[in-house]
Amino acid sequence: MNSTNPTALAHYLPVEKDSVRWGLHVMDSGGTVIPPNTSYPPGRHPDEYRFSWEQGRTLAEYQLVYITRGRGIFENKMTRAIKLEAGSIFLLHPGVWHRYRPLKSVGWDEYWIGFDGEIATRIMGEFFPPTKAVIPIGYDQQLLDVIRSVHDLMQDAPAGYQQVMAARTIEALALIRSRAMSFSDLDRKVSRKIQQARYYLLEHSAEDIDMDDLAKQLGLSYSRFRAMFKDHTGVAPHQYQLDIRMNKARDLLLHSDISVSEVADRVGFSTAYYFSRLFKKRNNCSPSAFRQHDDHQR
Repeated sequence: MNSTNPTALAHYLPVEKDSVRWGLHVMDSGGTVIPPNTSYPPGRHPDEYRFSWEQGRTLAEYQLVYITRGRGIFENKMTRAIKLEAGSIFLLHPGVWHRYRPLKSVGWDEYWIGFDGEIATRIMGEFFPPTKAVIPIGYDQQLLDVIRSVHDLMQDAPAGYQQVMAARTIEALALIRSRAMSFSDLDRKVSRKIQQARYYLLEHSAEDIDMDDLAKQLGLSYSRFRAMFKDHTGVAPHQYQLDIRMNKARDLLLHSDISVSEVADRVGFSTAYYFSRLFKKRNNCSPSAFRQHDDHQR
């Protein structure tokens, strides 16, 4: 594949009566990698989802969109333009005009779920009003896994998958609210330090990072830094870096044709054997099998 072009995994479903009766139904989900200096949106969406920055867009469904890499901008008819950083969630409401795009020189990675229904309307109306559409939560592997699992269910379509997708979407919304509450409860000074550490780990994920030195740069002892970091993210700094590496490895396996050895090297593992062993432990299959399974799904 050409790594300079946007790559996307997206799936769209017709609305079924049984899933509507459940109270929340998923209509679409996916993920798009937008490299720097490429057009946006990439143009693979159905007509009802396509939009331009000049005209914006109004949807007939709710969407949650998670930006895991890059920077950009968002606005809707109820807010001013808001800068988006990696780790931002923004939530779209039906009938509410909006527009968003990545910074062209940086690009971004986005993952989303589109949904609707009576339960969706109640949750979104009570807890996620369009006046507060952007929620900073940082990089969260657990949330990303939940969003991706919805897309996996749409592809595989096991029995009762619509209801399972509905449950996973509610789980994603619950995680977003939980992370947002934790984020706002932290002292601003502490929050800034943790955000600095998270962005540093994201930008230098393939490097061997001395966590003691990183803590000192933030003016903290390592024990204090580790405790604060875990309180904020749910994992220790080393585990956080490993989560980022594995996430990048999955994307490289899906969106490029480079060898497993080169994937291991790019994400920061000293040997392909060690990378493959950890990958299999986390994904229940080898990197090669993971790639082959995705190829068969296309």
